[in-house]
Amino acid sequence: MASKPEYRWIPKQEIALDSLGRMQAHFHKPLEPMGEAWFMSEKRRMFHELMEQPIEQVPVKILSKALTEISSGTCCFGHRDEWDQWFKYLLPYSIARCHELVSYDETLLIQDIAAAFMCIYWKGIPEEYPEFREDVICSLSVSLMVSDLWIDYQDELTKSSYPKFNFQIWRNKNDTLRMDWNARKANCNLSSMMFFCLKYLEPKEIYTWIHSCISIYDPYWRGALSVWLLGASDLLCKSIIVPSDVDRAIPQVIWQGSRMLGSIAGSVDAKYPPMEEHNDNIYFLPQEKTVALREEVNRLITPELILDWAELFSHDPFLLESTYSVPESLLEKVPLLPVT
Repeated sequence: MASKPEYRWIPKQEIALDSLGRMQAHFHKPLEPMGEAWFMSEKRRMFHELMEQPIEQVPVKILSKALTEISSGTCCFGHRDEWDQWFKYLLPYSIARCHELVSYDETLLIQDIAAAFMCIYWKGIPEEYPEFREDVICSLSVSLMVSDLWIDYQDELTKSSYPKFNFQIWRNKNDTLRMDWNARKANCNLSSMMFFCLKYLEPKEIYTWIHSCISIYDPYWRGALSVWLLGASDLLCKSIIVPSDVDRAIPQVIWQGSRMLGSIAGSVDAKYPPMEEHNDNIYFLPQEKTVALREEVNRLITPELILDWAELFSHDPFLLESTYSVPESLLEKVPLLPVT
């Protein structure tokens, strides 16, 4: 029997359509419309659009709002069949649209999907059907690599050609060029999928995954990755990581929906004791996964590599400004300390 291919992120790696097809065949549309999580008036907002239109035609902002309600509702009120079942039905259609922009500041639907998936499948990926985990790994976990998010680029200075991550630089309302990450805040799209893979990949998959992340040549990608690694460095040295730790990390490694992970009724950092059907915060990131990532970071992120990245960043004034002091700070953090 052929061995399973190593798990890697490869730019322009497409989502497995047969995986989405199996999800669509297994998860059927609920019979009743989904409702919002929080409502103060007598009338609750119901997402009739999801019942009446093909999901492919539902505006992306409505789809984003529905996913946000699923995350918010599950965080605050615990698991409900209404939200669990609607998320499963929406999942394959949302993944197919993961690259769509929700707002002008480069926020992709991928962030809402990652947060909602974590809320629904808090303790790992169950066997909804025999191939379900494999289908998730072949679709959602590689969705940041789809060709719609990368452009063919030729560096005028080095004359080298490589895929460049497309959703990092944008123009604001004043037509001023801006970066959607900097030395204080990681790229939110990247953060969502880094934490998604950290939560759901097996340790042996994490080893090859982080190597593939580092191997992507695009200097802007490497700049964004270096900021995320710096922000996550202290987290990886904890024996237990809870959602509020992500919120407090410096640089910021949050994303759209990350503040709705876990529960106010979960252990360790919660306001109330754990409650049935709520996502206990202690199960946010399995320790064997964070240990695997920490070990591989210590092996791969050497002082020589960090200095090479700093040199690479220095050739682009915009990139140099966005990564200000990040390589120097990484040199102080790596190798990561043993778990405390």
